[in-house]
Amino acid sequence: MDPTDEARIIEDLPNFQFLADSLNTTSAMSAKWSVNDGAVVYSKPQPVNWTLELEALRKTDVNHLRFRENYLVIDTMVGAERRVDFIAISEEQEVQKVSIRLVNNQITYYYAEKNESSIFSSSLLIFEFKPTSYSLTLNQSIPWLFESNQKVVGTIINAGSLWRGVITMGDKKTPIQFILDGEGQKMSLRNGPESIGFNQFSSIGDTLIFGSDYFPSNFRLRLLSDSTLEGYWINNKREVTRKLRLSAKKDVPYRFLAHEVPEHNVSGSHAAVFYDANGSAADTVILRLTQRAHAVSGSFLTETGDYRFLEGVVRNDSLLMSTMDGTHVYLFEAEITGQSLKGIFYSGPTYRQPWTAQLLSAPILRDPKTITALNDSVPFDFSFTDPEGAKVSLSDDRFKNKPILVSIMGTWCSNCLDEAVFLKEVYETYHDSGLEVVGLDFELVSDSSRAIENIKRHKAGLKIDYPILLACLSSSKQKAASILPSLSGVYSYPTLLVLDKNHEVVRVHTGFNGPATGVNTYDEFRMEYLTLIDALVKDI
Repeated sequence: MDPTDEARIIEDLPNFQFLADSLNTTSAMSAKWSVNDGAVVYSKPQPVNWTLELEALRKTDVNHLRFRENYLVIDTMVGAERRVDFIAISEEQEVQKVSIRLVNNQITYYYAEKNESSIFSSSLLIFEFKPTSYSLTLNQSIPWLFESNQKVVGTIINAGSLWRGVITMGDKKTPIQFILDGEGQKMSLRNGPESIGFNQFSSIGDTLIFGSDYFPSNFRLRLLSDSTLEGYWINNKREVTRKLRLSAKKDVPYRFLAHEVPEHNVSGSHAAVFYDANGSAADTVILRLTQRAHAVSGSFLTETGDYRFLEGVVRNDSLLMSTMDGTHVYLFEAEITGQSLKGIFYSGPTYRQPWTAQLLSAPILRDPKTITALNDSVPFDFSFTDPEGAKVSLSDDRFKNKPILVSIMGTWCSNCLDEAVFLKEVYETYHDSGLEVVGLDFELVSDSSRAIENIKRHKAGLKIDYPILLACLSSSKQKAASILPSLSGVYSYPTLLVLDKNHEVVRVHTGFNGPATGVNTYDEFRMEYLTLIDALVKDI
């Protein structure tokens, strides 16, 4: 009898075969790196039979009635995300933990941990899946005779080809990764678990134009051969267009090349300091990193937002990380000396900023709920036009006796994009119960037609149904503060205001630290605000 045919504890829960079938359906390929005896080995993208590739998961499927007494089963909803955990009651169970996350019944995360041991040998298997990658760690040992530590990490390439791009920023070359679909008309930037779409395709002669789904930017590229692209990334978020040269090679399976597992491990939360032109400390932040073998991922957390998904390597005594999110391109380099990092932050053709970090000594940042104060003498209010020219005001009947989330944001802002994903989830979960969401857009450009185009793109790319209103052109934080006098100032885009049904401001959250900051930080935020919103909706 096939174990997958057994009666299940949770009947509607997809299993590993469901995951394999979905990847096989899209003809997804895999580009892998592995570690063998300390050496890092890369393989180019290859077709994969995902049923065989995920075979190790078959023996971790504990969603069967015969295991019911052996596991604590937790099945909960957090916003739009379903979370299912199987946690072994006894350490004697081979499979110690299985965690599955789903959105719209699609698996967005799968984790399994299996531990076998006896007086003669032991083995530990850990499998982790995300929509853009997966990893398998296998540690085996026989005391005094044998020990093996193996790791395989694969990048999932859905119906397309993997490219390594290099953006020229003055005297620096910044690597990025992206995927082109089989027709060569859709581009997806990859930063760790993140995919950023550039799917607005057009062409002029032999120049291929990939416009961002969210931001006023595009790639203009020419195919020099089947495996070589050259062109520019063009950023139109400001009055003056910025253009950076890009070259790209097909089927390169790494961002930064590393040949061996380094001695250094920079995992953890660290105190980082950025310095101004005079060498004085300008900003103290948290650098949060995760290192697997040579590969590093993480972000800088500031009081007003994060630097989004950074990805890179530790190579010898150096830390190298980069990201490209459609509105920024960043490169971080640092030398590792003992418990310290010392390096340079590069952005654009000329921006350079020194930074240092002290490992495992993270500072305490201010609570984002305390940064922006309310001016009690000026009640909060808004009245701006939507992209169709209709005026939308807080006093409108549509908002009467309803709690409202108001986001002070910009379509050019990547932290605002992260917040918009959360607000979309909240809106879809609670709108039918009375919740409203409004975005107040502060544009950097002076042309209203460009600003309206930016808003329409932002809404269409995210499939947002709540209104986004044009609040200001040629905006600055000083202008935003004058437009919103009920606040002590506007210190960050985004800033979120939570209004109850009487339109009293019950919470102001400055900035947004999104998914790049790590599961715990982002989950804590989501849980806190989903709980608050749930209570406000129930009070209608």
